[in-house]
Amino acid sequence: MSTTHRIHPHDVGLPEPIIRKRRRSRRLGIIMLTIAVFTAIAGWFLFGTSLFNSIHIQDQPASLAIFAYGFLVVSGATLVLGFWYLLLTQVERLARIVDAAELEELTSPAASLNCVKCHQAMDAAHRFCPHCGAPTTGS
Repeated sequence: MSTTHRIHPHDVGLPEPIIRKRRRSRRLGIIMLTIAVFTAIAGWFLFGTSLFNSIHIQDQPASLAIFAYGFLVVSGATLVLGFWYLLLTQVERLARIVDAAELEELTSPAASLNCVKCHQAMDAAHRFCPHCGAPTTGS
């Protein structure tokens, strides 16, 4: 059974394996950012309760501060990873655009056409070489 996914506007025209890879990176980025938000909320809540109750600090277990710092460390790490995955999807997109432009430039007939007489590169639309004036072989 085939499931159809909505294609992101930035993925239009890309091959299916690249779309799947970018979709996976976007999904991982969103998951990491969600984890970052929830662990930050929990960490700051635990950290805040230990600060506001500093009068009774000896009555509080040490594990409360350890959990608070642990949540904040996890929040920071997942925040960085989440933004990394979202950035990675954009970098892959830009790399594809640049690779496609370079590949088109290398395979275009205008880039591979050289004058027979002076061997300078010239456009395929020219009837005469712009450097030496020799007629092209197509005319």
